[in-house]
Amino acid sequence: MNEGTAGGDGPGGASWQQPHDGGQSQWSAPAGGGQHGTHGGPAHVPGAPTGAGPAWGVPPVARPGIVPLRPLGLGEIYDGAFRAFRQNPRVMVGLSAIVVAITTLVSLVPLALLTSDLAQLGAAGDVSDEVAFAQMTTMATRSLPGFLLALVLQFVAITVLNGLLIVAVSRAVLGDRVPLGELWHTARGRVWALIGLSMLFTLVYLVLLLVALGPGIALLALDRVGAGVAVLLLSSLAALVVGVWAYVRWWSLAAPALLLEGIGVGASLSRSARLVRGSFWRVLGVLLLTGVIVYAVVTAISVPFQVLSLLLSGAVLVTSGGETSFLSALVQQAVIGAGTILGSAVAYPFSASVTALLYIDLRMRREGLDVELHRAAAARPGPEHR
Repeated sequence: MNEGTAGGDGPGGASWQQPHDGGQSQWSAPAGGGQHGTHGGPAHVPGAPTGAGPAWGVPPVARPGIVPLRPLGLGEIYDGAFRAFRQNPRVMVGLSAIVVAITTLVSLVPLALLTSDLAQLGAAGDVSDEVAFAQMTTMATRSLPGFLLALVLQFVAITVLNGLLIVAVSRAVLGDRVPLGELWHTARGRVWALIGLSMLFTLVYLVLLLVALGPGIALLALDRVGAGVAVLLLSSLAALVVGVWAYVRWWSLAAPALLLEGIGVGASLSRSARLVRGSFWRVLGVLLLTGVIVYAVVTAISVPFQVLSLLLSGAVLVTSGGETSFLSALVQQAVIGAGTILGSAVAYPFSASVTALLYIDLRMRREGLDVELHRAAAARPGPEHR
């Protein structure tokens, strides 16, 4: 059965299903309450004899794929993310570039229309209410619908891309280089649940923002500017803190759980909360550091394209007599989009790799997933037979 389906096996025959409550199973702790895995030495392979002598079962495999099959340090997580790039560049980088390129092209014209409409609206200056209303109506009917549609398509495409990359990384842990067709066949049954999971977080955070900003907006409406601004600042900070806490606790590892364990949206949120419990600050630190790294790389790639876009759009403005036009906005957005494609081809797979490896690391620490992965790796044929 394919990975990601309920009750199925994961990469290389390793089950990704969560441990059952109660009773002894391949996922539960060994008798005596000890911990699974390789925390203090080599993992015991289930079925192999124990004792002072050597184990006559199949020896554990230390590193069949991108990471060692034991709890991971931060450096090993990042090293595994880079190894995933090198092991399967067609999926990790090529697929990301293709998806981002398509979404960029789809949103190019609507974004250029919106940019030119906003520029013309800002340059109109002091006009009558009728003229201002007519300009806003034109913008709302001409550019906003296409822009919003492109935004929705981009959200769906990036969500699906992130899921495919997570599945690819989970397979790379055991050394599998999965072709795109097999990757899609494995993950397609979970696509709608993955989109629902992402939409749920977006809706929850929007509701949180509305609740938090409501009092400040009400004060501003009553002309109490000082109090309104102060309340808005404090409530925005509070909403940010609560949003980050909720994301790390419930959503940070929900996507890998949903994809690899074949569970529903609600169960994946609970699963993420159980895995993160006791490791909140570590998970938060890894995700924050990853965000900083991704931001720095994307900025370094995109800034030259942004400067070039300003120069080219300025040249178009000069040739058109200095009037802001759709053509100048289109040129500007096209050049910025090229930088976005290059930056995203690195950012999305790196971020997805870290998320997947963080999920696997916590399961190895808490549930002895390393033992199951050792067993799956040891049972696999050698590279020459694959």
